[in-house]
Amino acid sequence: MASTNQHAVVIGASIAGVLAAQALAGHFERVTLVDRDEMPREPEPRGGVPQGRHVHGLLSRGREVVESMFPGATEDLVARGGVLGDAQADGRYFFGPRPLAAGTANLPTLAVSRPLLEWYLRHRLLHDPRVDVLEHTSVLDLAFSTDGVRVKGVIVTDRDAGSPRMVAADLVVDASGRTSRTPEWLERRAYAAPPEEVRRVDKQYATRMFRRASEPGQPVALVSSSGPGYPRGGIMLAREGDAWMVSLAGRNGEQPPLELEEYRAWARTLATPALADAIDTLVPLDDGVRYRFPANRRRRYERLRDFPVGLVVTGDALCAFDPVYGQGMTVAAVEAEELGRCLEEGGLRDLAYRFHRRAAAHIDTPWTIAAGAPTAGRVPIRRRLVDGYLARLIRAASEDPVLAAAFLRVNHLVDRPQDLMRPALARRVLRHSLPRSGRWVADRRGHTHQGDGLVGAPGV
Repeated sequence: MASTNQHAVVIGASIAGVLAAQALAGHFERVTLVDRDEMPREPEPRGGVPQGRHVHGLLSRGREVVESMFPGATEDLVARGGVLGDAQADGRYFFGPRPLAAGTANLPTLAVSRPLLEWYLRHRLLHDPRVDVLEHTSVLDLAFSTDGVRVKGVIVTDRDAGSPRMVAADLVVDASGRTSRTPEWLERRAYAAPPEEVRRVDKQYATRMFRRASEPGQPVALVSSSGPGYPRGGIMLAREGDAWMVSLAGRNGEQPPLELEEYRAWARTLATPALADAIDTLVPLDDGVRYRFPANRRRRYERLRDFPVGLVVTGDALCAFDPVYGQGMTVAAVEAEELGRCLEEGGLRDLAYRFHRRAAAHIDTPWTIAAGAPTAGRVPIRRRLVDGYLARLIRAASEDPVLAAAFLRVNHLVDRPQDLMRPALARRVLRHSLPRSGRWVADRRGHTHQGDGLVGAPGV
């Protein structure tokens, strides 16, 4: 059972794989990425990442982690055309007909396309002489020790031809995405596959590019969220090349059109006409592309009691989120940061147990945001109360910039959901929830009466 830190293999050279490899590079003599695709020499979409041609958001927490792992990344990407702004001051977010209140949340966010971000991070990574990439290479299976308790590498083959061969490794990281075959590979060796949680959404996306004028005061992002009573949604995000990327999304298999006039008309059916107004006069740059996302899927590796040594799972292979929430890249970054921390604290000893548990804790918040509670069975009263409170908070946040900033800080994975229930915020929610007239007001003696001014409730 002795192990060394000579060589690590990462399955998948997309963003999750690149970030994981960067975390590993400080702990292994060599790191090898394995991917079926040829890596683009310039920022451009590639076949293995079909979602790359649609809107992607790097949340504030994700930008922070990327910057810590690749110092200077924000400045470099802005120099290449990325747009840096504050999530609240430079964004308009509609969770119904009214936007969140304007203000400044101190949440720096970077608007940049997925292909540019992925290319840039991989370009930086591969400047490290300890890291290389096997392109045009498919992973057929994991290689196990004779006793089956340790993963010793991967069995690979050239994508187009060639015989299977083994690439030995002290650690294998599966960052292959939502089509990960690790559950199948584990079952072949009599290990249990991880329990799965699946929330079907059957989302259909239609994305078009428009010319963005270089005018001061333009928002970086405009979001019209779907929800109860509003089954359609849309996102408009600035990106490099003086362009807007606009994605319209339909639930339950409803497909937004791609033809320009129909596209603009469909945008007018959202909760707010703001997005349709924004694109009505813009010059289109392409004919548009489609993407389908069937379900949020979470694999609970942290619940497995028996797991081979020398293997961990990260990124969409661990949890695949609905792209509309822009969480996948940020969660991958946080997981990579956690992987490096686990290696620093305990090396390969019990690595999968420690990492999967910590990764699960990071996934809990975005999973709740994206997937919500199970729809089957009776919803517990505690959940109903929390959902009711959050609905009131979002309504109040259209008037209150402090509540709007607090809500965005949770959505950008900087704060925890429970932070929204702090007494100071709860009082603000209550103040906005009470009728405009006849509100309960507490005087300096603690007595309550009806009137105008600071809001309280009887006994508060």
